[in-house]
Amino acid sequence: MLKFIKFSFIFLLSILSLNAQISDCSCVNDLNFLNEKIQKTPSYKVSKVDYEKAYSKIKEAVKNLGSGYDCFLQLNILMLSLNDRHCNLYGINKGATEQIKKNDKKFNEFKNSKLFAAYPKPTIDIDSLTTALKKQSNNSIEGIYYRKNNMSIGVYKSLETDFYNVIVLNSENELWKTGELIYTLVPYGNNYLLAVGGSLSSKRMIAFGERIENGVFLTLGFQKDESVVNYSVSIHPESTYLKREISPETIYLKAGSFSSWNPKLSEADQFYKSLEGKLIHKNLILDLRDNGGGGNRNSDGLYKVLKKFLKNNNVYVLVNNRTASNAEQFAYKLSEFQNCTILGNRTNGTLAYEIVDSNYNLPCNNLLAVLTSKKHGKYLKFESKGIEPDVKLSSTLDWIIQVKNYIQENN
Repeated sequence: MLKFIKFSFIFLLSILSLNAQISDCSCVNDLNFLNEKIQKTPSYKVSKVDYEKAYSKIKEAVKNLGSGYDCFLQLNILMLSLNDRHCNLYGINKGATEQIKKNDKKFNEFKNSKLFAAYPKPTIDIDSLTTALKKQSNNSIEGIYYRKNNMSIGVYKSLETDFYNVIVLNSENELWKTGELIYTLVPYGNNYLLAVGGSLSSKRMIAFGERIENGVFLTLGFQKDESVVNYSVSIHPESTYLKREISPETIYLKAGSFSSWNPKLSEADQFYKSLEGKLIHKNLILDLRDNGGGGNRNSDGLYKVLKKFLKNNNVYVLVNNRTASNAEQFAYKLSEFQNCTILGNRTNGTLAYEIVDSNYNLPCNNLLAVLTSKKHGKYLKFESKGIEPDVKLSSTLDWIIQVKNYIQENN
């Protein structure tokens, strides 16, 4: 009987403790939990000194914060110090999914939700800001950017920090309203910016790497000049894997994903098998633009084919800012062959670490931490830096034409 009473008392204390944690939706509580989990990651061991310095600052910054947008921003800044771009934070609430948007009742409910109203509205005169930003040059990060049939945004430097605020100026997007802060851009070196904010299509809290070059958001696609075609993005969006002859001596291959899960993995396996014995051209253009990676279960199949091809022929690999993770590793492995050339612009810089079932809901149950559990030391020198192409291509000219011209001039 005494044992039963003792067990019941301990169980009751556990429940009370759990309820206390749930009710304590402070940023400090989320930070403490996240810090404990981060210390088990391989990137913490590599970047411990930088991380501990950042943790001391963030600990002070979040003292009086709840578990809202400002907390989300600070915790993402902390994770930058790991120099591990696979470590990330997301909102648990996925926001206005396509299923919700198709249901008028559910969509209206979402418009009255906490997440819909979670994004700050800076006290700033939109007309005055628009007038000032119009004066910015194409090379400045600050300015007005457009996305056709979606919205225009204003990017301006924060007065208190080195960050840039991204505010909605005009919107055709039913989720976002004029005056809302859609992103905070946090510089972290090598012209990379961590974009912390909300998904354009759902308002889910997200964070991702971004670069702005020549008036173009290379990830989000916003542009200062809508009339200019951005040729750095992937072509043939209807196909993940594609083979096309572009001249008697040159074949074009697109590998748009290295996903290790079906149905993409099966599609990739079939595509790679179809190439065996069929690559008879002198030159091969491999398009890895917008390939966000995946795993070796997929990419090893293509590597096996190209390794044979490279013995007597040339491979020209196209990469861009959205070439990431395993696709970056793949490009690097090919670059070690003498007759392989990398062309395009710098890759994403997310290739030194790997995620293996390391997801955690933070105590307030608003945020999901995705942490890494495996290190690839060979690629550490490229993390948060990306792989520089051998040949830089202009984003205002057709990349395939530029590669064809390069081949002609160098063969």
